[in-house]
Amino acid sequence: MPEPAKPPMNDSPLRRTEGGGRAALRSIGGFLLAVGIVIGAAVPRLADRGNRPMHCDEAVHGIKFGKLLEDDDYVYDPHEYHGPSLNFLTLPIARIASTSKRTEVTESELRLLPAIFGIALVGSLWLVRDELGRGATRWAALLTAVSPAMVYYSRYYIQEMLLVGFTLGAIVALCRWHREVVAGRGAERGPTGASRLRTVWWLVVLGLAVGMMHATKETCAIAIVSMVVAGAFGLAGVWRIGAKRLLGAAFVVLPVAAGISALFFSSFFDNPRGVLDSYTTYFHYLGRASGDGSVGRHVYPPDYYFRILFWWRRGDGPVWSEASVALLALAGLAAVVRRKVEPSTLPALRFVAIYTLLMTAVYAALPYKTPWCALGFFHGMILLAGVGAAALVRFMPGGALKALATVALLGAAGHLSWQAWRASFVDYADAGNPYVYSHTTTDVFEVVERVEQMAACHPDGRAMHVQVICPDHDYWPLPWYLRGFGRVGWYDRPPAGPPAPLIVTQPDSEPALLDYLYVKQPPGQRHLYVPVAPDAGGDWLLRPHVPLRVYVRLDVFEDLPAPKGLPGDGDATSESVRQWP
Repeated sequence: MPEPAKPPMNDSPLRRTEGGGRAALRSIGGFLLAVGIVIGAAVPRLADRGNRPMHCDEAVHGIKFGKLLEDDDYVYDPHEYHGPSLNFLTLPIARIASTSKRTEVTESELRLLPAIFGIALVGSLWLVRDELGRGATRWAALLTAVSPAMVYYSRYYIQEMLLVGFTLGAIVALCRWHREVVAGRGAERGPTGASRLRTVWWLVVLGLAVGMMHATKETCAIAIVSMVVAGAFGLAGVWRIGAKRLLGAAFVVLPVAAGISALFFSSFFDNPRGVLDSYTTYFHYLGRASGDGSVGRHVYPPDYYFRILFWWRRGDGPVWSEASVALLALAGLAAVVRRKVEPSTLPALRFVAIYTLLMTAVYAALPYKTPWCALGFFHGMILLAGVGAAALVRFMPGGALKALATVALLGAAGHLSWQAWRASFVDYADAGNPYVYSHTTTDVFEVVERVEQMAACHPDGRAMHVQVICPDHDYWPLPWYLRGFGRVGWYDRPPAGPPAPLIVTQPDSEPALLDYLYVKQPPGQRHLYVPVAPDAGGDWLLRPHVPLRVYVRLDVFEDLPAPKGLPGDGDATSESVRQWP
């Protein structure tokens, strides 16, 4: 009777247990590292969110949210302001904070929503660690966590970080669905019931993500088309799935996407017209993207995004650069093209490569550009950079060179982290910062402080009448900062009727303002107005090259305390008063 075959020496139960133990430790270590990266990403995104003045766009969205919060009123505007998701998703944060009035809403509360999405952008990469490769996923998560652009705009109350987050959600769902379909097709007995359930689940998630992309910003169309093309040519085996199965997938994804989008655009059934407007808006935005109309100031050449991301210097200021991401992305692209990646990851990485190239090409070609619009294609670059970093370490011969490569990569991440800190906590409103774009200056805090002082000296307090007169209604974000005042009139030219005790204006409006105050007012109803100047003299700047001036009626001025920089002590012969009729 033949003796039973002995197991190979390297397949002993003890060795299998040791191997399984090492694999478990590696898995736990990888998970803890991922958690550490997410925590590291959370710190700069959550800290001191109210340190920066509100950008005009943030102020507009803040005022719209205040109206939704107080009056339950939101109507989608197909010509401006983008989709409704930003406003509606901020409501739970306000409810948790027990905020019920627009005057109670703070910058920190508003910016918590994009911060949450910025953090989720890092953590959700764990869901596709098998598709991208474990090493590539960790490096991509680290680079996302420390990228100055990603950190800065995670602290910005606009739609962009939400759009990038929902787009990544769609990519994750598509890749996981593809994995389930391929695994089910390759199984000996066909897909199991659990596998079919997971397949449908990821299709539903894909539909939800696409629908929320549409409910967030009109530029989602660029990402959706890029994903469709990348899926068709990047994901292996898509065409072998069969037309019937692809059609079945579409019958799940499209209704879910259309349904969740319609729910938001209709203001949860209060504004059915918003659903139609969410599609007709593209006739308007096609013209806007081409640079037509009133947005010519946002038209830039194709290399604009590459200059602000990879080499930016203003005057004799510091150099800002995320070129390390670009170089690693090129290395990752080369690794994918030459198939120097794990075979199991090739379909997803090919998808990411095609998607990123398409997104980059489209955004570079569009004349209309603002810095935050770069986040979509730049996030794709960061994913490819993770692939490049992992490949660089993997192909280094010997442990010493691998360690050296790792240290160099960590040094590059450290440099990005330092720039992220400087961008968000030091130069957060400085024009030399490449992510600062037509931003409100810190002078706005002093202007609001002076207005508060003058209101305190008026019998009506915050109900004091205030007029803001600026050409082309160029007074944002003042409506946000003066939202606590009950009688503020907003004009692009002097209105009819009596002037307010306090007037905020710009130098270009002064000739018309003089005529309004001293010619058009009836005799006996003309008052002397005193200009209130900054402590350092000159004008306040609302934004670079947008000066502001404040005028207060003399009787209110005489009741003011005299802090440093205010003219005189109520003496009507002061130089500031003599320059007026």
